Amino acid sequence: MKRFIERIDAIAKDRTHGARELYRQGVETLLAWIEERGETRPQELTLLLAKTAQAQPSMAPLLNLVNQILLAWESGPKKTQALLKRILEGEETSTTTLVEEGIKVLRGKRIVTLSRSSTLLKVIEALLKEGERVEMLISEGRPLMGGAATARLFCEMGIGVTLCTDGLIFSLVGEGDVVALGADAITPQFLVNRCGTYPLALVAKDRGVPFYTFTDTKKLLPQELVPLFRIEDHDPGEVMKGAPFSIVNFYFDQTPLAYITGTVTEKGILTPEELRRLIKKSKVSTQIKEVLKYTEG
Repeated sequence: MKRFIERIDAIAKDRTHGARELYRQGVETLLAWIEERGETRPQELTLLLAKTAQAQPSMAPLLNLVNQILLAWESGPKKTQALLKRILEGEETSTTTLVEEGIKVLRGKRIVTLSRSSTLLKVIEALLKEGERVEMLISEGRPLMGGAATARLFCEMGIGVTLCTDGLIFSLVGEGDVVALGADAITPQFLVNRCGTYPLALVAKDRGVPFYTFTDTKKLLPQELVPLFRIEDHDPGEVMKGAPFSIVNFYFDQTPLAYITGTVTEKGILTPEELRRLIKKSKVSTQIKEVLKYTEG
């Protein structure tokens, strides 16, 4: 069990990868536990799922994964094992459909963004393969400079990149044709994404610039799972070491869905109201309350 807890802890400490990559790591870890111990140590499941939910509590895919496993577990470990294998095998198909929709939104546009999104990156790679010229404006992404690292990556890919400070990007939104971002979670009320998303959405609306998120539906979070969701305050030393004052270091903010033009998913480009209807259809396990008890304990 210790080895699996350590793998979940590694997901919790990860400050580099996005929700899509960490979700896959979570699926692989839980699948390995089921294959090795699921039949003989079923009592470990709730603890392991609670650890998974707590690892990155602002990333909806991991919270939805906990729910999916609880629902499948009602039919036993083998059913759950089959589910996780299907998830791993089906990711590529889901991405292909989403990329096709994303190309329609971004073709020929100068893109404004904040940070690396693996989903958005796949759409951009597809545009480049088609011979399209891509231009991007991106902010630096303090405190870990994730935007700057992404700018270097885009430059290596042959994309025309302009990097600016985090505060300046809001003044430059009007120079772009579209705002395109990823998502860590979408609740019935909010888009959860990198800090700066909410003011960027406000300015984009004021300037008449379309605002799109790019995500698969694993990031849609039903209301019943929202109690597991939390935006964490991270290490103040990332902002300034030894500061004689308090520091707030949230990585994510919440943007009301009303400011989103559309969400590009494997099910098409969805309006905020279509997102809410889709979220409402989600089935949630009654055992989620047991996981919640562990996370609150």
